[in-house]
Amino acid sequence: MTGWTPWLERFRRGRRADRGPQVQTAVLQDRNPNRYLDPRALARFGLTPLLARRVVEGFISGLHKSPFHGFSVEFADHREYVAGDDLKFLDWYLYARTDHYYVKRYEAETNVRCNILLDRSASMAFGTRGLTKWDYGCFLASCIAHLMLKQQDAVGLGLFGSRPGMLVPPRCRRTHLHQLMQVMIQNPPDGGTDLPGSLRSLVRNIKRRSLVVLISDLIDDPPETLKAIRMIAGRGHDVIVFHVQDPSEKSLDFDGSLLFRDVETGERMEVNTASVRADYQEQVAHWIEQFRRGLTEAGIDYQPLETSQPYDKALWWYLQKRAAIRA
Repeated sequence: MTGWTPWLERFRRGRRADRGPQVQTAVLQDRNPNRYLDPRALARFGLTPLLARRVVEGFISGLHKSPFHGFSVEFADHREYVAGDDLKFLDWYLYARTDHYYVKRYEAETNVRCNILLDRSASMAFGTRGLTKWDYGCFLASCIAHLMLKQQDAVGLGLFGSRPGMLVPPRCRRTHLHQLMQVMIQNPPDGGTDLPGSLRSLVRNIKRRSLVVLISDLIDDPPETLKAIRMIAGRGHDVIVFHVQDPSEKSLDFDGSLLFRDVETGERMEVNTASVRADYQEQVAHWIEQFRRGLTEAGIDYQPLETSQPYDKALWWYLQKRAAIRA
């Protein structure tokens, strides 16, 4: 991991020995096939199944404005006529006033195609608040899919980690949500990490322009991961990155000398947390800033999330920011 000390990487992927926040590396095993939208499960972790009405309306109205021009419903502007344009769209009234040919352009109101890309590398199976990053990501992905399908938008799901995993094409049937949640349940976190390589391979199979929602802890080489995410945007997709972290990953709020284990390699290392905490927090802050700057400079929406945050509030804050950017 370029620019990172080995111990920092192990902390980010590791688990504590016996002191500090309670660590878990096991994902939810509830038999309920719809558990990622079950109100009881959501209440257990302080999450809510549906966003406020104004959030839904703001979310959908923002997404349904197409960046492409067609000849549809709502008038947008004029442009000069060029050979080959359909004559039925000429503005004859404007021609009468200006003696120049202009074509009317309309803003297309379209349904959205959304592909949710979810990180299933082993580092996602980590949590200190009773909820792993993986389960938090699954709750979030299910909520987004639910909202999109309610508006007749097409939603798909792709899994990635050490290699590209299953890619479920976007569909707009209500029953499709059950299929997406089944894919999450049947493919828990496993294996190492190669975010850049697996993302590039996965996105090659997304043929049509869409909204791409990336949910990941982004634990991999920052420069290469940034290149891969910018490549997605370069293919014409509108990209949103939800950076999911556990609070203890940022603060290293463990006490004493502890034995940390890398959940992807099994490597172990004993560390006195008090002696390295300040350096660790500084490097984590720098790492987060790398992603924030690298993505926002490329015009990609970046939203850090902690598993202790109710995701309805986090998504509302994000939507406010997005509305300001798109205004």
